[in-house]
Amino acid sequence: MKRSGIELAEQFLFYFIVFLILREWLIPIMQLTDTGYFSLFTLFIALCLVINFLGWPLLVSWFLKMGFIVWALVYVYNDSNLSDLAFLQYELKYNVTVLMNGEWALVSDPVRTSLFFVLIWMLIYLIQYWITVRFTIFYFFVLTVFFIATLDTFTDYDGTTAIIKIVVLGLIMTSLLFVKRLMQTTNAQLKWSNYFIYVAPIVVFIGVSGVVAAVLPKSEPQWADPVPYFKDWAGIGHTGESISQVGYGDNDESLGGPFVGDNTIVYEVETPIRQYWRVETKDVYTSKGWESTASMSSEAIFQQSERIPFTINPGEKEEKEVKVYPLGGHPFLVQAYGTTNYMLNNPDDTLKFNAANEKIVAMVSDVERYVTGYELLFQEPSYSFTELKEVKTSSQVDDRFLQLPKNLPTRVRDLAYEITADYESVYDKARAIESHFKKGNFQYETTNVAIPSADEDYVDQFLFETMLGYCDNFSTSMVVLLRSVGIQARWVKGFASGERISTSNGMHLYQVTNNDAHSWVEAYIDGVGWVPFEPTIGFNNPVSINYDVKAPTDDLAQQPEKKEEVVPEPEEQDKKEQAAAAKNKTIDFSKWQWLIYVLAGLLLVVAIVLWKKRGSWQPKLAVQMHQSKLNDATTFEDGYFVLLKQLERIHLTRRQDETLQHFAKRVDEQLETTKMTELTAIYEQIIYAGNSGQFDTTKVKESWQHLINRTSS
Repeated sequence: MKRSGIELAEQFLFYFIVFLILREWLIPIMQLTDTGYFSLFTLFIALCLVINFLGWPLLVSWFLKMGFIVWALVYVYNDSNLSDLAFLQYELKYNVTVLMNGEWALVSDPVRTSLFFVLIWMLIYLIQYWITVRFTIFYFFVLTVFFIATLDTFTDYDGTTAIIKIVVLGLIMTSLLFVKRLMQTTNAQLKWSNYFIYVAPIVVFIGVSGVVAAVLPKSEPQWADPVPYFKDWAGIGHTGESISQVGYGDNDESLGGPFVGDNTIVYEVETPIRQYWRVETKDVYTSKGWESTASMSSEAIFQQSERIPFTINPGEKEEKEVKVYPLGGHPFLVQAYGTTNYMLNNPDDTLKFNAANEKIVAMVSDVERYVTGYELLFQEPSYSFTELKEVKTSSQVDDRFLQLPKNLPTRVRDLAYEITADYESVYDKARAIESHFKKGNFQYETTNVAIPSADEDYVDQFLFETMLGYCDNFSTSMVVLLRSVGIQARWVKGFASGERISTSNGMHLYQVTNNDAHSWVEAYIDGVGWVPFEPTIGFNNPVSINYDVKAPTDDLAQQPEKKEEVVPEPEEQDKKEQAAAAKNKTIDFSKWQWLIYVLAGLLLVVAIVLWKKRGSWQPKLAVQMHQSKLNDATTFEDGYFVLLKQLERIHLTRRQDETLQHFAKRVDEQLETTKMTELTAIYEQIIYAGNSGQFDTTKVKESWQHLINRTSS
């Protein structure tokens, strides 16, 4: 069906307003869940709306949307390597196995991301139905206002500007659709002059009202803040401590408590691969936090030409270069895994390295100095999967990495032995503990995070009481569990990889913010060295594992003896993380699972209701979609066939030996009308006699709509 210029302009305006409103949905989700790649989701929304606007066939639409989702998953989780089909194959096999075993919480991040894309897809489809069939967007408008207002009230998100934009856009959209319904009801001709007469005053009035409302002074709230009362009613008491701001700090003696995010950029890094940025390690767990045995006696000065003796052994891969541009004022230098040398802007500067905590700072004339830029050389470590699976001891470093407080609750040690009971190698035990946090009731949380009381242990409280926390909770707990079963482990501080901004000549530019301050775990395996692990939900440390064994083809991977569980499978999850190699801001949906489940349930209920009630809405849909075919005798044939299809739906089908006139009389007798005979006579005049001179559009539309509506009664 060909649309006129004004219809195209009108529909484009509708979809553009929908795009702006959906964008306001995405912004708080991105901020509150620390989800990256806002532009990818925005681009997908635009793609769906453009395809709907152009009216492309269903197959083309599905192909383009599915293609975009696959490309986005590869772009985010496999470093843009579209040629690596093994990544997609592994994700498919892994997640099918997980779902078949009922381990819903263990589906991988790419699958969760794809479900979010599909949710957006379905939402846009529903909005298109509201706009093109019902000519109303009221429910979506109200839901959007409620969504933003709720987040503004109960979270750190500031929805002031968003509320104004949504109200203005929603009122304009509602008014335009009302004009559209009015014209359809009165069969008014859609002309530019008529349209502007109705629309222009509405847009001007709403726009001016919105601007005036935004700039006028506002009085202070007259009602008390209801949030504390809701929290008290829900049993969410405040910890009594002040809320801190996220970022890198030196004092970790008292961990816990809520914090607020900070997007301040502290580093820009040019690197050939995504990686974590180490700063220091700590070795003494006090039951409340971490201290370090580092002292001046463990410090040494190195020239830039000398190799720094980090305990992370460089790999055998080609030496690569990283350029770091500090912006946050931190005096220390960050480390890539496998760092060997640093090159500072001033060749006379020296490097102070503390062997106890592996922290390194730049020095000039025996004074620590802040550098504005430097380069580091590294050889990425690669760990042999076969060797990792064979080693059963962790004993060759220092007993300080087995230190635990004497008053550590017994149930913490018992849990560690329970988790690792079915595994023999150090690596398998570490992977089992790492996987423990990715199942059960553990959740990543930054606001409702408890602080242990004087007689409570930080790890015990997290493992058995709250199960809510951020990286410090997860990483500290894993170190304590590893040490409880005799595996030497240390707590590592630094930054996650940040957000990739651009790529040029094989080098990726990352922006690292205070939000990327992070902690993780390193465990020692005899003969291999220190190996990093990432227990925090929603994060993936890009460790390079050399899978030098031939995996069986009839299963995802050979699981150690624990047959009844899909997870923990140490080697399976390692392969998954290596294949996915997700950026540090992987999309963590754990906070919003309830919302996704509720929306999915609502969509399912709506779909079932629509299917059950299709007899009442399909005729109305047919009227709205096809009545324009009755505007001209040349397209009347198409409208007549639509009517025949609707009649077939109520079992009024033309027999093979039945003429159109006989069929029309039978229909009229069944529906108690004469409209079918009248339309059939007009149809035969146009088709067989070529006579369209007596074609009365208004009368034809009235008869056609009457018959269509009768099919629903």
